[in-house]
Amino acid sequence: MVAIIESDCTGCDLCIPHCPFEALLPLLESPPNRTKAKRPVVVVESQCVGCLSCIGSCPTQALHELITPPSAAKSPLLNPPKPPQTEPVNRWKKGGLRWA
Repeated sequence: MVAIIESDCTGCDLCIPHCPFEALLPLLESPPNRTKAKRPVVVVESQCVGCLSCIGSCPTQALHELITPPSAAKSPLLNPPKPPQTEPVNRWKKGGLRWA
């Protein structure tokens, strides 16, 4: 799986088209204590398969691999957090990214 260091994320959105599973999406609203101008990108855990396609696309190296523990009983996927409200990204329709 992939994780994002939110404080390092500038909200440039360069990682979004690199995820073929649409697991990287911008937050709907920027957190109130955020010092950067744009809202951060978050990982939607239910969509991420851990392909790591996105890691090289981040200019601030905010993306990193989340190492799963050897014991499945300690996996962070057992108790996933409530998914954040994210903004949908238009990939293929008119005016979209045209990149998957």
